[in-house]
Amino acid sequence: MGTIQNLDEIDNKILKMLVEDGRATLNEMADEVRLSTSGVRRRIEILEEKGVLKGYTAKLDPKKAGYSITAFLNVDVKSSEAGRVAGTLTRCKGVCEVHKTTGNHGLLVKVRAKDRADISEFVEDRVSTYQGVKDVDITMTIETYKEDFIDI
Repeated sequence: MGTIQNLDEIDNKILKMLVEDGRATLNEMADEVRLSTSGVRRRIEILEEKGVLKGYTAKLDPKKAGYSITAFLNVDVKSSEAGRVAGTLTRCKGVCEVHKTTGNHGLLVKVRAKDRADISEFVEDRVSTYQGVKDVDITMTIETYKEDFIDI
């Protein structure tokens, strides 16, 4: 762990800097990895072309943005309907992640909402009514200790 395969140490350092501070300047990265700014820029372009870097975004504090509750939904869905249900869920406000899983459930969905009532309403009025959904099991978080896309 700690480095991405098929990338050299410099690429991994650049990625780590971008993950930790997406606003790091080319000059700062160049100083850290001991390359020219044009060399760093070219490496970033290659990482983008390879699809390793998929975009740039701001990190929001969910609670300060009004999403104080996080829940994980285990959605038991007919296997033939999993793709369609997943596609519908990806377009729903508050849905952060949708994963097809092994085991008893077909989909694992991470949802953020302002309160528990919003989660319940989302499940009862929407998710549980989707064609192919057999059952939805809700797990609400009490506290989050770590949440990052990837730790390089």
